[in-house]
Amino acid sequence: MATTTTKPPTYYFAYGSNLWYTQMHRRCPGHTLIGPALLPNHRWHINARGYANLVPSTEDDTYGVVYTLTESDETQLDLSEGVPYWYQRVKHPVTLLSSPSSASASSSGEEEEKVLEDVLVYIDTIRITDGLPKEEYIARINNGFKDAVGIPQEWVERYVRKHVPAGVEGVVDDPFLFKSGGEVENAVEKEFQGGEVAVQA
Repeated sequence: MATTTTKPPTYYFAYGSNLWYTQMHRRCPGHTLIGPALLPNHRWHINARGYANLVPSTEDDTYGVVYTLTESDETQLDLSEGVPYWYQRVKHPVTLLSSPSSASASSSGEEEEKVLEDVLVYIDTIRITDGLPKEEYIARINNGFKDAVGIPQEWVERYVRKHVPAGVEGVVDDPFLFKSGGEVENAVEKEFQGGEVAVQA
């Protein structure tokens, strides 16, 4: 009797606008929220293209959240992140922190942490200079950090507010719901011809 194998869900670390639950539901309807997490040795910033990115740094860590993705979710996220033009897929270990789902387990006062290996992270490894956020991105990133329970406010003030002003929130369209690699390539070409390179995390 033939047997079929199902690809296990992919762990994904979000640190930008995909922290916004509404956007994640649009892009990845099969995802599951696991909880807040910490990626060590990376500095959060807005890069020269106007979107969130990470750069290696032994002096900085980045907070985000971990989701699981189905195979179709992962395919869509690759499109939305503009792989391989705007972001590249990398794998890193992250520390999963205590979350609302584990509140009962941590009620004893002992914080629950677990290291997840080979977690998918989208990082632009080529264009890593600091920049200003795109206007359309400000609301999406603020929505994300409003939704992201478990990320220390002190960290947000130190890293995110250095680049992104607070106060701009609300339901906005997702400009990166591409449905094919051809749509991604057309967007990349259009932005190149227009003298802009756009990317979102």
